[in-house]
Amino acid sequence: MNITDSYRAPRGDGEALIAPPLGRVVESTTRNIDRAKSWSATFGGWGIDELRAIAREQLVQAALRYTSAYRNVFPLIDSAAGPGTRGSGSWSGGSRHCGAIVMAGHQPTLFHPGVWFKNFALDEAATRLRHASGRAVAINLVIDNDVASVSSIRVPRVDRGSGMIRQESIAYDRSAGGIPLEQCRIRDRELFDSFGDRVVEAIRPMSRDPVVGYHWPEAIAAANRCESISCAIAAARHALEARWGLNTLELPLSVACRGEPFAAFILGLLADLPRFHETYNSAVYRYRQLHGIRSAAHPVPNLARSDDWFELPLWIYGDDSPQRRGAWARKRGDELEISDRHSDSRVRSIRLTSSVDCEQARDQLSGQLGPRFKLRPRALITTMYARLILSDLFIHGIGGATYDALGDQIAAEFFGLEPPEMMVVSATIRLTSLDRERATPNADWFRNRIRQTRFAPESFSDEAELPRELIEAKRDLLRRVPPRGQKLAWHQELTRVNRELSMKLDGLRERLGVELGLAKHRDASDAILQSREHSFCLFDRERLADSFKAMLGR
Repeated sequence: MNITDSYRAPRGDGEALIAPPLGRVVESTTRNIDRAKSWSATFGGWGIDELRAIAREQLVQAALRYTSAYRNVFPLIDSAAGPGTRGSGSWSGGSRHCGAIVMAGHQPTLFHPGVWFKNFALDEAATRLRHASGRAVAINLVIDNDVASVSSIRVPRVDRGSGMIRQESIAYDRSAGGIPLEQCRIRDRELFDSFGDRVVEAIRPMSRDPVVGYHWPEAIAAANRCESISCAIAAARHALEARWGLNTLELPLSVACRGEPFAAFILGLLADLPRFHETYNSAVYRYRQLHGIRSAAHPVPNLARSDDWFELPLWIYGDDSPQRRGAWARKRGDELEISDRHSDSRVRSIRLTSSVDCEQARDQLSGQLGPRFKLRPRALITTMYARLILSDLFIHGIGGATYDALGDQIAAEFFGLEPPEMMVVSATIRLTSLDRERATPNADWFRNRIRQTRFAPESFSDEAELPRELIEAKRDLLRRVPPRGQKLAWHQELTRVNRELSMKLDGLRERLGVELGLAKHRDASDAILQSREHSFCLFDRERLADSFKAMLGR
């Protein structure tokens, strides 16, 4: 599919966007595997074929280890690892030791069902690939290097006095203060543990069997093991997916960024630092021109330069300095320095003393990455690494797919390769269905009626006693519209007649005003209920499961 295609979120309840359709997943993945055979870039002393093979083997093994901490991975082992392929098909997937890898990713938050639907499509895609080839593995990448913004969700609640819907914020922890999700530990365990019960109590009238009732006990169990917000939320969701029959693995991005493969990929970007810098910024400029974007911050900021320092699309932070800062690099001879350039950079600056395109540099960089110096990719580099190195097919949401068109331009120009195809998945599920026709009109209807009492008062002759002579006078005026330039007296008379008729409707207008106020409240309630942004944990479990199955055509 064309990466420049535009995507729109489905509007209707229970509607999904899946592009290309799931029926073409084998075709798309096969094309990506064949396309990758023509790539010839070098990363830290490895050719891209060797990097892909090593990175993918380590990825699958790491995902099996990580997932096995909280759910059974035995059904996935045969599909994910081991030599050869099963079945009679000749297609063998995209790796020497594991089949095709299908991947998706998102932040470990309580996102809306349209985001969660990607995980169900991920499982379906891998299932279809297994049927075609005998082996394929689905891995969801938990993007835990993004900054934690809020520790609460908005929950609709019925006001007992008015019966209207209002929203209230229900917190699962105290604010984490804007540090990366992988650094966030639970700060208020009592608040965390009680979250599920508080949400169930608030949402129960609208959701008889909310997902949070199943999800949050799993989150508490995960928190007892890892004490991490992102780990608890993601592992609980993934355990719930296992109950629903999804056979996928998960791995935090922070784990995928450990070791030599990620270090080699970063060195591939830095091998020609000035050219990468120019390629990146030129692609951003063209993207803004193409889409008419004036903001210097969108879709991503330009990379800056200061003397011999080049800004990188990476973050630096550590356990003892968790505030993430932008990464910079400079070369002096064969030496490469990577730093956040902060005034106190004793532990946030590393040096490589070997040429970046050799094995020694790869060993040096991977050896210095650890708890005190964490090098993490920004969004474009995250999906570039995931799509070029780790997977054969990546499933994006709408936002990621739109921005990744920029990432593909950068990859194509800098590495001289044709980027792989992607799949784009989104869905809309409403908290409650309002398919029935409303018994009462909305606020716009009442606004229009109030306006008519002033400018078309005669249309209310069936609802109020209006002087017949005034109605006839207005009709006569409308039949005898004078030519242009001679309308002043005519217009003044029409205004007088309208005003006198309208004065007779003061009582009706007052009643319509009261109805308008009530309609505004009803519309506000409906808008809350019809939002597609409600957290998945608020939805009725059976309804959500049935909706996902229907959208997948099961």
